[in-house]
Amino acid sequence: MVKATINNFESLALSGKTLGNLTYSTRKSVGKRSDTDTAVVNINGSLDTLNIEPQAGFDFGMKSKTPLKLVNGKLMATEARSNGRSAIVQGIQGSLLPLSDPATDEFSEDDYDMVFVTGKDNKPVGRVRSKDAFDSHDLELFGTEAILKRDYRGQLERDPDTGETTTTGYSLDFTQTKKGDDEIGHLIRIILSKNEFERLRPNLKAYGKYVPQGLKLAFVGNETTNWTIYADTLVPLEEKGTEKPAQNQSKATTNQADKAKG
Repeated sequence: MVKATINNFESLALSGKTLGNLTYSTRKSVGKRSDTDTAVVNINGSLDTLNIEPQAGFDFGMKSKTPLKLVNGKLMATEARSNGRSAIVQGIQGSLLPLSDPATDEFSEDDYDMVFVTGKDNKPVGRVRSKDAFDSHDLELFGTEAILKRDYRGQLERDPDTGETTTTGYSLDFTQTKKGDDEIGHLIRIILSKNEFERLRPNLKAYGKYVPQGLKLAFVGNETTNWTIYADTLVPLEEKGTEKPAQNQSKATTNQADKAKG
């Protein structure tokens, strides 16, 4: 597996409650050698599915449509086979249990402060624990770069009249000062919208510490990184005082289970 140098995370705690209502469908073998059995579950009775690597002893022979809950879920990047080649894909592990089982997540609901979204259209999937990826109060800004609009071939799009490129957003590069250069998670890259970055730009300083708000995480699995992090905005660390990150994250999505109940 290629070791990502930016947004390099081992795994993040995933709240099963925020995935929605899960029902068992079938078994599917995945992994680099197709030697890992996962449970395919449907979400909220829709055609949307997730592959979840369950606990040892899971009953893959249970009836289809059996309601389940995910406890102590983990989101991670893992290897799989795609068109005969090894590829990096998102993976989910955890205990898939009957709804009547009393087991609960290790962390409180407030700890899951970052929205996990799809990489293609940023559709909310569930909520994860940002603290497993980085310390939001230890991010020192050192660089920014414009994100330019590209076509489906990856080529830069240019205005037919002026030949100018179009900026869609900005990536901001941070270091975690409490981690060494060779430690996992040392470099963190966060994406801001074009309008929000330009609003903040006059007051952004090199080596300033900023706390991201309204965090979102998407799996991308490319040569640079496995994950993309988005934020609604940044707040200078000194303005945050001693408040906890989870109390300041904007609720960027509604609990998917609540949506299903509605």
